Amino acid sequence: MTEFPKNGFSVFLHFVFLPAFFALSCLGNNAEPFALGLLFALLDCGLSPILSCSFYLFSSLPAFNLQLSLVFSAQTVLLALGFLLKDKLQEKKESVIFPFFALAISLALFVFFAPFELYSLPVFGSFLGSVLLQKAFISVLIFLFTAISVVGVRALLFKLLKCRLGKDELVFALFFLLLVGLGVARFLGVHAYLGISFLVLLIYSAVAKDCSTLFCAFLLSLPAYVVGGVPIERFFLYGVAVTATVGFGRLPAVFSLLCLLFIYAYFDGVFLLASNLLLPTLLSGLIPCLIFVLLPTPVLRAMENKLVFYREKHISRVAINRNRMAIGDRLFELSGVFREIQATFFALGTTEAEDSAKDFICRQTVGKVCANCPKYRTCLKQNQTLSLRKLVDVGCAKGKTNLIDVPVGLANVCDRQSDILSSINRLLVDYQKCMLEAENAQAGRALLAGQAQGVSEILKNLALDQSEPITIYSQKEKELTVALLRAGIVSSEILITGEDGDFILSVVTYGMVKAKKLGAVASAFFKTPMILSERISLSRDKYCCILKRRPNYDAAFGVAALTKYGEEKSGDTHSVIKIDERKFMVALSDGMGSGEYAKRISESTISLLESFYRAKMPSKTVLSTINKLLTFNKEETFACVDVAIVDLDTGRADIVKIGSPSGFILSGTSLKIVENATLPLGILESLHPVTATHVLEEDDVLLFLSDGITSAFGSTSDLYDSLKNVSVSNPQQLADDVLATALSAYGGKAMDDMTVLAVRLFKSA
Repeated sequence: MTEFPKNGFSVFLHFVFLPAFFALSCLGNNAEPFALGLLFALLDCGLSPILSCSFYLFSSLPAFNLQLSLVFSAQTVLLALGFLLKDKLQEKKESVIFPFFALAISLALFVFFAPFELYSLPVFGSFLGSVLLQKAFISVLIFLFTAISVVGVRALLFKLLKCRLGKDELVFALFFLLLVGLGVARFLGVHAYLGISFLVLLIYSAVAKDCSTLFCAFLLSLPAYVVGGVPIERFFLYGVAVTATVGFGRLPAVFSLLCLLFIYAYFDGVFLLASNLLLPTLLSGLIPCLIFVLLPTPVLRAMENKLVFYREKHISRVAINRNRMAIGDRLFELSGVFREIQATFFALGTTEAEDSAKDFICRQTVGKVCANCPKYRTCLKQNQTLSLRKLVDVGCAKGKTNLIDVPVGLANVCDRQSDILSSINRLLVDYQKCMLEAENAQAGRALLAGQAQGVSEILKNLALDQSEPITIYSQKEKELTVALLRAGIVSSEILITGEDGDFILSVVTYGMVKAKKLGAVASAFFKTPMILSERISLSRDKYCCILKRRPNYDAAFGVAALTKYGEEKSGDTHSVIKIDERKFMVALSDGMGSGEYAKRISESTISLLESFYRAKMPSKTVLSTINKLLTFNKEETFACVDVAIVDLDTGRADIVKIGSPSGFILSGTSLKIVENATLPLGILESLHPVTATHVLEEDDVLLFLSDGITSAFGSTSDLYDSLKNVSVSNPQQLADDVLATALSAYGGKAMDDMTVLAVRLFKSA
């Protein structure tokens, strides 16, 4: 037996079921114990046996029959004993039989001892013509109803407004409530039932605010139709009227319902009836409407929150925020590790190796040349070792020494100047090799330090982003749920994150909802264009859709390329990648020369650019790292690079040009030249690229050209004049036209690798 929590709410819940006991006892004319099924279900769910059994006994009182009360008492004792034995012997599997055995005996008591008047059944009269057979048939129905009640009541008590009911649970719960409604209509009368059903319909419509109100109206109409003959279509119209007006407030919903009630009353001739007949009809509509209007708003809000809580049960904001903070802390710690790595590499970059090498040259020279010189002591007294060190410093700087480099003080006293110079020059050969290795090690440390700094910055930014708790938009989520339902989109979970103006919406939908329809509802709700960013399949018919704010701009690209005549592979490489939802990168790399080697240089440069920028590493770190990697190569390698990072929200383009020809921005009839001011990558060990910022407007075109294109024109002025006459509406056509013009200038043969990369911005549709 499931243990039901013992608190004030459980006591309240018992008294909620009290009317249900009376209603079920009134389903038939002979007080048939349908309420026995409810008693069995409540005991099985762990509700108080004393209260539940007492309510069942009370349900026999309206019959005013001592024999019936004795039967009900015996049934109560039997069921209580059955569940008591089950609890005592719960370790044994056979214990589950005792409650059903007690139920069977209780129904047998009804069959043999309960008072009963024979029903007139024209259809089954020959088959169920005796009292005993009719009571046996009703007992079978009660046994089946008990099985339905166990599932339905358990679903209502433990799952309603907490999780989604299973199909069988939903059907059984609705069937149980339907029978209770039939009993209420028979026990209290049709007018009283109508009053209760109108109140339920109004409250449900105010809480749900969706088309499920129509289904609620249909269920409420069945008992009124069966008992009082009230047409089902009337309740359907009541549901339509309330559903259409409840969104404007409670008063419009009440007004629409009362209007329909009075219209039907007029055509039914109710206003012509006597007062004793007219009054119940009017009160059945007026009283529930008055109660609904006076119902405190916090009560309705609490009901609505229960319903919304059920819909968002899987999204725990507390857990999300805790995880975000934990991840943020770990990322910040990792960022600190890489900062320490950077500091360590910089600390290792000292001049101790160089100083030690110079001291070694001085000691070797003194030991081999000066130690056996008669004037050695004189030189020591005059401190000529300092002059020797100066000579070594000059030699290290020049690569060799000669007589004009000898300091005056040393020249005046030393008779072995040529031997000293010879010794120093011989040792300088080894010194230069040592210094080359030290410089390479230092360059490697600087490269790793720069990378550690870049990784530290990335991790720090991620840590700050993840540490920020998500903002809760509970009210917006409720309102959006209603908006989606009005559009015919059923969603079980909704989560809104982000800041005002840049929301991210996560919706769990049933069925493959069209992206355009979902985006339209979200756009209208947030008052900003929203697009479907990602759709994740959760099950066969359940999807998680993630919508984000649509950027103001979109981009179209055009590329035209041609390999140098006589070569199989081009040294030009281009790239167009998406950095995130709001930014993309375009890059053009022209490797040194043409052919396979130039192709490898260009492709390596582009691959590094793509990887670094995807990781959102700072541009300065990216370009300096690539430059150092190219300078490490023993062979002469360099590449001319064009890079642009374009923001689709603002149109801002951050452009870096390294050793590349002039680029262009075509804007309607105007033309801007984007100049280059640095040497190609891989020539100098240190690189200080300059980032130029340009704001692109709608229909502007950014144009990058390799030197194979620009060399075909006589000058930048000729290229400038040629670009004035091309159409910019189609970037691919623009790229093809520029390439064709350059090739024509070469006489039809490509004298170098030729590449044109065009990017056009346009307003998002």
